[in-house]
Amino acid sequence: MHEIYVPLPSKENLSLYERLNFDGFLVGIKGFSSNFNYCYDIEELKELNTKKKVYICLNRLYYNSEIDDVKNLVKELIKLDITGICYTDIGVLNILNELGFDKEIFWISNHMGTNSKTINFLEKRNVDLALLSNEITIDEIINIKKNTNIKIGAKLYGFLNMATSSRKLITNYFDYTDTKKDKDKYEIEDKVKKDKYIIVEERDTNFFTGKVLNGLLHLPRLLDNNIDFIFLDSYMLDEKEFYNVAECFVLLKSNTNDEKYLNDLNEVVKTNSKYETFDGFLDKKTVFKVEDYE
Repeated sequence: MHEIYVPLPSKENLSLYERLNFDGFLVGIKGFSSNFNYCYDIEELKELNTKKKVYICLNRLYYNSEIDDVKNLVKELIKLDITGICYTDIGVLNILNELGFDKEIFWISNHMGTNSKTINFLEKRNVDLALLSNEITIDEIINIKKNTNIKIGAKLYGFLNMATSSRKLITNYFDYTDTKKDKDKYEIEDKVKKDKYIIVEERDTNFFTGKVLNGLLHLPRLLDNNIDFIFLDSYMLDEKEFYNVAECFVLLKSNTNDEKYLNDLNEVVKTNSKYETFDGFLDKKTVFKVEDYE
């Protein structure tokens, strides 16, 4: 079964998204999630009415002082009609198992989901789904899928998170330079390569690519190799334009053999992407090399 997951949109656009034939929402929760356009609180989740799957994302790294808050939140989430909980911090997995969480456990690996052995280790600890790293190729995704038993997924659209710091880097910069900080999102440029990046300061500071990953052209091959799900990320993007992008992925899923149709849909994706799109690491290996800039 090939499924498509997207972030839960704002309440204003929820009815629009409900009409689209995808499979589930990843939901940000206030104070406990990062990299969502909209986050909800417990009371709002209780009122959420959808027939699609719902995964609550506890995708931050938490401090020791927050452990009790996370435990109390999980106790509340257990009572709700949800499909499962996503986690990044291994401590959350320990809490879920400690509390006997009996719904689906979904690992959002960030940069760590790069091999089958890690996933097989997590399977023994009750993990049901794994969203792989953004830094691996299609071949590597397929190889991991072949060597694991749980549901395997890949991100195929959205900005790529390159790094996260628990420090308030934007605030610290403006304090140090004695200048005024007037927003929480800035664009920076690599002085050598001239590549642009986005830096966002919320609870943490996150660095993102200045281009948007578009993996539509790679979807047919992933489907042919039995990928279980894909994730399309709307963070920092316009919700209505993102809806048009998601619709292209949904339409392609049922008609992957028509090359002209594929290319036409890809043009629609590009048209609805205000930022330049690229293939990320899907078609090339990650190479870490210290370059000689002299």
